[in-house]
Amino acid sequence: MINVASPLWRDWSAMLRESIEPVRRSLREFLTEDIYLPDGPFKGERFTFKRQPFTGLLVDEIDAARWVEIFVAGPSQSGKTLIAHVVPPVYICAELRRNVVIAMPDMRMVTNKWTVDYLPVFEHSPKLRGLLPTNGPGSRGGTIKDTVRLANGAIIKFMTAGGDDTARAGFTAEGGVYATEAARFSHAGKASVESDPLDQLRARMQAMGRRLRRMIVEGTLTTEDEYPWRARVQSTQSRILTQCPHCGDWNSPERQHLVGWEDAGSEIEAAEKAWWGCPACGQEITADERIAANQSARLVHLGQSIDKRGRLVGDPPKTERLWFHWSAWHNLLLSAADIAPDLWKAARLDPETEEADLAERKLSQFVFSVPYSPPDLVIEALAAGDVSARAGELPKGQLPADTQWLTVFCDVGMYELHWVAGAWRSSHVGHIPDYETIGVLKRGEGETAVERRRAVESRLQEALDELAKRCEIGWMLGSTRKTPDRILIDAGWLTDIVHQWCRKRGSPFFAAIGRGTGQRAGHSYSHPTRKTREVRYIGDQYHVRRHAKHRTLYFVMDSDYWKSRVHRSLRVDADEPGSVSLYRDAQHQHKTYERHLLAERLARRPHVRHGSVEVWENPQDKPNHYLDATYGCLVGGHHAGFRFDGRPSPPVAQALGFQGAAPAATAPRKWFQR
Repeated sequence: MINVASPLWRDWSAMLRESIEPVRRSLREFLTEDIYLPDGPFKGERFTFKRQPFTGLLVDEIDAARWVEIFVAGPSQSGKTLIAHVVPPVYICAELRRNVVIAMPDMRMVTNKWTVDYLPVFEHSPKLRGLLPTNGPGSRGGTIKDTVRLANGAIIKFMTAGGDDTARAGFTAEGGVYATEAARFSHAGKASVESDPLDQLRARMQAMGRRLRRMIVEGTLTTEDEYPWRARVQSTQSRILTQCPHCGDWNSPERQHLVGWEDAGSEIEAAEKAWWGCPACGQEITADERIAANQSARLVHLGQSIDKRGRLVGDPPKTERLWFHWSAWHNLLLSAADIAPDLWKAARLDPETEEADLAERKLSQFVFSVPYSPPDLVIEALAAGDVSARAGELPKGQLPADTQWLTVFCDVGMYELHWVAGAWRSSHVGHIPDYETIGVLKRGEGETAVERRRAVESRLQEALDELAKRCEIGWMLGSTRKTPDRILIDAGWLTDIVHQWCRKRGSPFFAAIGRGTGQRAGHSYSHPTRKTREVRYIGDQYHVRRHAKHRTLYFVMDSDYWKSRVHRSLRVDADEPGSVSLYRDAQHQHKTYERHLLAERLARRPHVRHGSVEVWENPQDKPNHYLDATYGCLVGGHHAGFRFDGRPSPPVAQALGFQGAAPAATAPRKWFQR
């Protein structure tokens, strides 16, 4: 007879239990059985796919395990972080007991991310609660450096997009890599000599077979040259289609199909009148019909379609990268009445103002989930003689009587500094009262490039000191002198020296760098959508950032946009808002200055992610220093408070940016009826 109380029996029973492989649940089962919503209007309730039907489509694709990479994008506050970033790695750790990598832009976010997103998921689930660590990082509200070890032995390793490359080395993620805020992983940092951060994170899975690797990257769509949109080209380019209850067509309504609000007299009326229409037949789709259509939504890849009988036809592309994206139509947490007021208010803003630009950016990225494209600046490029024709009556160095702000920008070169001063007037026009050069290195000095660079490094500060003395003298404003409100120094070359010099000098000296749309990855301009600890001020296609290494504030400018602004300002009618004039120069008629401004030409070029872009290029590598200095001077003027469109200037503190740093319709309607 077996003694079940004996130590031998207990040991044998334990060994037997451990030898039996438990049945692994799918992610779909895990979600519906173990996950309770940690926040939002349904906080504490069990997860269900009915609230946001698209989540079921995504989970089924993850469970299918046929994708090496999955890129996820959708509107803000629609459940994207939970379903695409938090739950998948929690499932891997809890159900499969495998180690995972959680990737985020900044290591300072780790503790906050754990506390806000991950910890509540564990705490709200009776089954997952016991996996929380009882000691070490992540336990009892403690801070996290880079690792959390769960009670079942699975490890969550946090890695970042920033820092040097060693921050992403030395850990194998057999359970996959899960990245959030995808846009921040688009470009390699200055400290990195490797490729973009996602490539470095992929290396954490090189020890596994290709089909065993898994990476899920989620984020809000920003611009076309940043993740997630950047990954769409070489992917399934999948769409979530719903069937129209009227015509039976399978489609996906977009922003232009949310109508009825346009002629409303108030935002309240806009909410009452708003409705979604079918892109095919134009019939109104009621709120209940919209919900029912989404409950039966289907995922269709590039090259596929759904016929009238509801059959999926066509072959998907041969790729291992899934592109999964939903829009405002699929986000059932927001009704047409919730979205229409923001559309109504944005449509009534002056289209050339910063407020309109910001409103459009928010609607694109956070509501409709489409890449934001800045408005094109309509210009006519300058021609020979245009600059000379702008010479006025004021002599060199004399400011117009109604000058409100004075700015200077200095372009740093090996042999010379080129600087331009700009006077910004209360009449909403600008004036260039002065521009000059300051010598740095003599031509022919230094036999090798290394010797010349060392010579420049030793003399650059002296040349900048000379510029500072000139700015301290100021420019004549009537019988007095005015000193600059902003002095920006190009830090695209000899960056450390410029930042150190500006930090030593302090305000109003600031480093600045220009980034162009058509430049290579890592050097293209990306406009931020909100202020952060690093982004201190957001302007018109430029922003002010904090430099962690040098503890300075510096400007990042969209060079293509602002070069276009220079050309436009010198072509619009004189004395019109935004126009710019020059000082009287009867002898030379600004010939050198004009050559620099005409050195570049505006061209439309194919782009790997944008399709095509308008860029300023210098095919013959002609001197263009005054062009760079002039557009930088315009940026300084805008930041100081000058507005090129004639709008009132903002308060000084605001301009500085450094302080604190539907009822049922009686008849069917069609969306194209106005």
